Amino acid sequence: MNISEKTINNYIILSIQGILNASSAPMLKSYVAGLPDTQSIVVDLENIEFLDSSGLGVLVGIARKKKTSNAVVKLARMNERVKKVFEITQAYTLFDIYDDVSAAAEA
Repeated sequence: MNISEKTINNYIILSIQGILNASSAPMLKSYVAGLPDTQSIVVDLENIEFLDSSGLGVLVGIARKKKTSNAVVKLARMNERVKKVFEITQAYTLFDIYDDVSAAAEA
């Protein structure tokens, strides 16, 4: 898994590429832990090839931790594979989800 970062409107945009599963999820968790607790983020999921329950769990955990610091986690550009996981688990109810990274950072 690769993570790249850029900033738009005070949001850190994390673009993730590859597989987000039990073996790679700790990498994302560690990466986000290196950001200030009060930093809001947008996670760009367009290039995720596979997402399992561990990957989903890390996203939920990050969102909960950010919420306690009055920050937010938004998700953007979910591909069909990722959408299915969010629909099956109903995890989409926990996040603000956008079709576009810029729209997420501006909302």
